[in-house]
Amino acid sequence: MTRRLILTASLLLSFILMAAPALALKGPKIAFDSREVVFKDVVEGKELTAVFHFTNTGDQNLIIDKVSPSCGCTASRWDKVTAPGQKGTVTLLLDTTGIGGSFRKTASVATNDPSNPVITLIMTGETMGRIKVNNGRRVSLKGCLGAPITANAVLSDPKGGKLVITGVENPMSDYLDVKLTPSKDGKTYSLDLVSKATEPMDFAGPLFLKAPGGPPVSVWVVAEVRGPFTVRPHEVMFGTIAQNNPKPPQRSVLVKKACADTLKADLIDYNKKLFIVERFWQKQGEELLLVVTPIAENLPVGPFNQDLLIQMGQRAFTVKLTGRIR
Repeated sequence: MTRRLILTASLLLSFILMAAPALALKGPKIAFDSREVVFKDVVEGKELTAVFHFTNTGDQNLIIDKVSPSCGCTASRWDKVTAPGQKGTVTLLLDTTGIGGSFRKTASVATNDPSNPVITLIMTGETMGRIKVNNGRRVSLKGCLGAPITANAVLSDPKGGKLVITGVENPMSDYLDVKLTPSKDGKTYSLDLVSKATEPMDFAGPLFLKAPGGPPVSVWVVAEVRGPFTVRPHEVMFGTIAQNNPKPPQRSVLVKKACADTLKADLIDYNKKLFIVERFWQKQGEELLLVVTPIAENLPVGPFNQDLLIQMGQRAFTVKLTGRIR
């Protein structure tokens, strides 16, 4: 028994000694000093450089195969091979033109470190545009059709100096009036926005403020012009339906009260030979659900495009009913 124990112990010791060199090998190992660089008080339009330092703490050459930025606004360069015990860097470049407010950009670093094959590096910060907008560079308009729908923002120099704006480009001129008025002391401008929409709609887009010494500064405008009611969706798509299908697909249209005191569908008009429309009040006087079912055997083979008219008071909305019969 004792001899067997001695033999087993000897074999175990031999195994440990043979495995020891293999266990001692670490291979390449990347260790970054920091994986995030934070920028403060960045002037919009400036190119930022973030240098990430790392050390190869392993015992084999560290190889960085690829650095993949998260978007086209970053470029990179890096040390591709780093010997054991040596230091290296990964450099990310960020053009802040068009970046308003806070930002977070990342890049993935692919290495031959078996414990860290992919590492994410982060650049965060906040841009301070050449033009400061008092409530942030997102201006909202919201209101009911038939009443003035307006918004105002005060523009100033971020450093408190005099401000010069030479003009404003308005890609939404069909829906939006824009007026710039300078103050008497030359330090601020009043940016006044007025919706020109004649129908209920949602629209959004940038305004570009032109100032000497750099690219235009963008201000994002979001508008919601509401009528007495809203309809979602604006188009109902049934796809392809077999003409002899005993159970054709159903689709729903939701009508909700918006600016009206109460929702009352004065007229719901459609081709009753081709469709069945059932009404279900989700909330009486506030939300009406319309369930639309095509009568497949009455629809001709091929594509169809029919209208579902919903009218309340003086306002009407048409929902398109589309699909194909085979």
